[in-house]
Amino acid sequence: MIDNSEMVSEFDTAGRHWVNANGFLAGLHRVNLFVGGYGSGKSEIAVNFSISLVREGKKVSIADLDIVNPYFRSREARGVLEKEGVEIFLPALTMAASDLPLIQPEVRGALKNSDGLFVLDVGGDPVGARVLASFADVLVPGEYDLFFVLNSRRPFTGTAEEVVQLINEIEIAAGIGVTSLVVNSHLIDETNADIIDEGITLAQEVVRKIGKSIGFVALERRLTKEFNFSRCPYPVLLIDRVLLKPWEIAGKQAPELLKLRGE
Repeated sequence: MIDNSEMVSEFDTAGRHWVNANGFLAGLHRVNLFVGGYGSGKSEIAVNFSISLVREGKKVSIADLDIVNPYFRSREARGVLEKEGVEIFLPALTMAASDLPLIQPEVRGALKNSDGLFVLDVGGDPVGARVLASFADVLVPGEYDLFFVLNSRRPFTGTAEEVVQLINEIEIAAGIGVTSLVVNSHLIDETNADIIDEGITLAQEVVRKIGKSIGFVALERRLTKEFNFSRCPYPVLLIDRVLLKPWEIAGKQAPELLKLRGE
């Protein structure tokens, strides 16, 4: 096992979310968009990313534009986001389960001139990415990052060739280009450090093929004792799972955190 004892202790006591990320955080653009293949975990990343930035002292708002996946969307974490102080642009409570393209005018306004950092959770394939095309006129180059969340353990993203094809399809649908990759390789509770390393290796191969960059690596907090941080040259976001399956919610007695009202 890797000796990360001092590092782990610091994370546990301080509730830190980022490792090796000072330069990354200092260079964040105003708008941060997350896309990815089905099951990549992009909504979990978008929620944790938003919460982590609030805890870094930044003002953050998030919009849920996922019209594809009926499960594990950032709108399901409304209560958590509100509790953490993240401003939310989500469907009304009566429409929270809808798959319709519920795009509020406020989202366009925030893209033009958000007060603080703005995070968008976008649909997970080319169909979902089409929603971004309607905002292409207000997405100013140099003021946003479009992160592609990569999970090497999902269908159609297991090889560099498959990932490149999916990125190309998403870019065509969205009308804008992916700027960075986020490594989020996982098998939920069966995830280990080797799977994270596998995802990093795959992302590096993709980067060599298409000239993107690796924005950061996502690591579930429970894996800090076995992941070798010294071998990872990228920023690492420590995540705490928020979007749980119904039976996980019951098992962890978490319904108060995940109910749609932030009461």
